[in-house]
Amino acid sequence: MAYGESETVYTLGSMASHPSPSTAISASSLIARARLGSTDLSQTDLAAASGIGQAALSRYELGRREPSFEALQQIIGRTDFRLEVTLRPEPRAASQLDGLLRDSALRFTDLGDHLKRCLPTDLKADAGHRPCSATDGPRLGDALFHLYEIQGLARDTHRPETRLRLAFDEHGNSRDHHLVREMSLVGIGADQAARQLAHAIHTTTATTKSRGTKGNDEEPRVAGDTWAYVLCCLRAEEAICRDHADRLRQAVAADRIRANATRRLHDAERMARDPDWADSDHHVDQARADLDSAIRRCAALSFHGGSPEVGQAGERQLAVELDQLAEQARVLFDRLATEPAFIDWRTRTAADDPLYDAWLDGELRAAFVPPRLLPDKAAFYQVYPGLQQTRLDELRRGEGGPAPFGSDECRAHDNSGQEWTITIAAPSSGDPRTWPKPEAVVVATRAPHLAVGELRTPVYVLAEYVRAAEAAEVITSVKSPRTLTGLAARLLTLTTTTEALR
Repeated sequence: MAYGESETVYTLGSMASHPSPSTAISASSLIARARLGSTDLSQTDLAAASGIGQAALSRYELGRREPSFEALQQIIGRTDFRLEVTLRPEPRAASQLDGLLRDSALRFTDLGDHLKRCLPTDLKADAGHRPCSATDGPRLGDALFHLYEIQGLARDTHRPETRLRLAFDEHGNSRDHHLVREMSLVGIGADQAARQLAHAIHTTTATTKSRGTKGNDEEPRVAGDTWAYVLCCLRAEEAICRDHADRLRQAVAADRIRANATRRLHDAERMARDPDWADSDHHVDQARADLDSAIRRCAALSFHGGSPEVGQAGERQLAVELDQLAEQARVLFDRLATEPAFIDWRTRTAADDPLYDAWLDGELRAAFVPPRLLPDKAAFYQVYPGLQQTRLDELRRGEGGPAPFGSDECRAHDNSGQEWTITIAAPSSGDPRTWPKPEAVVVATRAPHLAVGELRTPVYVLAEYVRAAEAAEVITSVKSPRTLTGLAARLLTLTTTTEALR
């Protein structure tokens, strides 16, 4: 079993009301997954080991013939997997689908702004169903299997929060309470993915039953856009877990710095009592300033201030657990991303949003969120009104072209060959690079095609709340040929801790 994968219990039937009693994982799917997931096991080898003909096994895998339960057990038992069938009480009157949709919807409403930053702006989960085509997602039986996998990930992501709540109830530590609040965001991506997939299975099953089917070859599938939405939510889950783990390690490092600063202050105060020690007041003042700075750093990592518990409440262990959850989400995303529907969606959207494509599994994968994509300059100034004030007259006259006002630094190309202009904007009427405060925003705008006279261009926010001179230095340090993803990866590291800590 690969690192990050969790053990999955394979079941043949569907749950009573979740997401639909008419949908079940097929025996063909179980056999194919078990064989392909085993090491060096061909269809011929498995057929021989199971004591059946290769033609019969082929019909089982294609779903053209259903094996008996005993035959299925025998076949799976010759692979690197095992078949487990469980029976548990689940009254038909209780709708688990309704509960899943309701609970996940509440979490999405409360915390959706964070998750939405990780999702493409124009991708909406499509709960409907188009006629079956090669660009659709997995068949319903496989989708149900994937739903159980995603739900398993969702259950795992909620365990840290549950454990922290028990610790707080028992010990009343304020840091544990703060960590509970931090962990509330962990799991929202997996929850949303499960919610949308369950709804799609339920809706598609109901639609298919009302229309009727004409055979196994026309088994309905999950809509392609819904499948893309589910995969993007899983990618967001990985990013959320990794971001939280990183901030927990920052808390540990901040505690270490605070402890060292406290020790240096005590040493300076002790030395200051020695009348022969020259310039003692200066050393004490400097040590006290260092300690104040360390306490402020701890406070920035906590809702309740820089208390001594920051960095000492099990953050190391929690960070390791979140790393494991992130890896579990990554493994699941990478495996499900091979579905043709997701590949097709990426091919269609990469030209319009190349940096999101790079965030999925490319150079920007380490970022918490992908660079923000805004439709045009007007939308940019709505998000950053402080940058607009010094340009009101030019805006009223319609000057400046499609890009925000600022200093054009260079051109860069995305993976499709489209040219982008990198611009630094700051609340200054002069050269933005002379603005001393960390209030500059670095953007990329699609270079207008002069023959067409493009008047609107999408605006990428590559870095925000940075010093313009530092941003210009980073841009200059990137040697030609400059790529949009390469520049974005370098510039994202400039974002100040204020944004990184949200």
